[in-house]
Amino acid sequence: MTKVNKTSNWVRRHSEDTFVKRSKQDKYRSRAAYKLKAIDEKYNFLKKVISVADLGCAPGSWLQVLKEFKNINFIVGIDLLNVEPIDGVYIAEQDIKDYDSYTQLFEKKDSKLDLVLSDIAPNITGISDIDQSNFSYIAIDILRFCRFKLKPNGMLVMKYFLGSSFETTRKTLNNNFSKINVFKPASSKKKSNEVYLICIGFKD
Repeated sequence: MTKVNKTSNWVRRHSEDTFVKRSKQDKYRSRAAYKLKAIDEKYNFLKKVISVADLGCAPGSWLQVLKEFKNINFIVGIDLLNVEPIDGVYIAEQDIKDYDSYTQLFEKKDSKLDLVLSDIAPNITGISDIDQSNFSYIAIDILRFCRFKLKPNGMLVMKYFLGSSFETTRKTLNNNFSKINVFKPASSKKKSNEVYLICIGFKD
């Protein structure tokens, strides 16, 4: 199959996807909104938090979901990509590995965050060892961010792909959180190795 045919088939399957159709009806920027909604339905945490950072927030559908919760009064989205503005959300176009940049970003927010979200994924090469290695590097960057800005007993929700580095990453997270749950939302594609790590009780 040629690259053009593969692309056209992907576009067709994407446009026919139930969650893609729902996202257009509900005016969410992507189908990923339903992943966060499913995670919250399972673990019931969004109504309990006040301050949140969404890492890798483009195109902004998770930010849209967060805005639906009136109890959340501080939301920041961080991504290397440009993200269209959302009222009441501070969006920063920067790299989470750039410590100096996000130190400046939070100068006006002295207190720490209740929740860190990450839907970040590396550019997938299709070579399992490379992809898993890249995911583990991202996990380290996210954990570094948590050490900087997540409050004690705070929560992290992070995307990961099942594979060779998964257990090592989970062990690392276990050393930093009281409890780690693994969850795959119905809106994640069935053939995908994508899961979400629900990390509860940050150990500062």
